[in-house]
Amino acid sequence: MPQSPESAPPMRCLCATVRRASRLLNRRYEEALRPAGLSTSQFELMMTLRTAGACDQSTLARLLEIDQTTLSRNLKLLLNQRWIEIVKDKHDARRRTYRVAKLGSAVLGQAGRCWYKAHVEMERLLGGPMSNVWPLLERILNAAREPAHPT
Repeated sequence: MPQSPESAPPMRCLCATVRRASRLLNRRYEEALRPAGLSTSQFELMMTLRTAGACDQSTLARLLEIDQTTLSRNLKLLLNQRWIEIVKDKHDARRRTYRVAKLGSAVLGQAGRCWYKAHVEMERLLGGPMSNVWPLLERILNAAREPAHPT
């Protein structure tokens, strides 16, 4: 006799579980970053620019692993806030690169403190340093980057 949905063991799907975890973490960090006026995607984009230095849109899309349309929308929002700025390439005037503006650095300073509080809280909830989590997340990222093979 088939089991009822209520008594069936929970389905173990890596994709569904990671998506659910991502949504929950995103909510937690969105709430933490709210006082700084940044969303998690804006914070990630600006931190990537700060870390990598001035980047063109293709490089940013690759670093963030997002599509050009989403990136264009996010860049436009940050440009409108004057948190990032466009820098002309010295060698190719047609090439546009982006960098964190002075105002953006100030916003990142406040956002970084907000992020840190959320980070420490997540470490506490996970029962220790997140250093144990990174290797597994890297394995998941690397596996997901591999081309799919039909079965």
